[in-house]
Amino acid sequence: MFEIKKNKSTLDKKHLELMELMLRHENLNRQTEEFLNELKVSPEQLTTYLENKEHFTEKTWNELQKERTKIEEKTQTELNSIRNPLQIKKAYSEKNIARHWIPVR
Repeated sequence: MFEIKKNKSTLDKKHLELMELMLRHENLNRQTEEFLNELKVSPEQLTTYLENKEHFTEKTWNELQKERTKIEEKTQTELNSIRNPLQIKKAYSEKNIARHWIPVR
């Protein structure tokens, strides 16, 4: 019984985290859309502009590259930290650990 409550609590907590993440995602999408509309450019045009070194001074270009690297590393770290329940279940099943019962009186 206690285990069921604990699992339900964990599930509720994960559900709230997921909903928060979805709201943040929607907010970021809306802000990005507003920004692009304000500039009157498409995402492709902005990407093309940002990838051209000739549009920036050497110092600014280097700073942009450092920030891009930081963002990519952070994103990769976050992606690597996400647990895959199917992969974990498969790993446990491959270990072939038999259940051992200890008789207690």
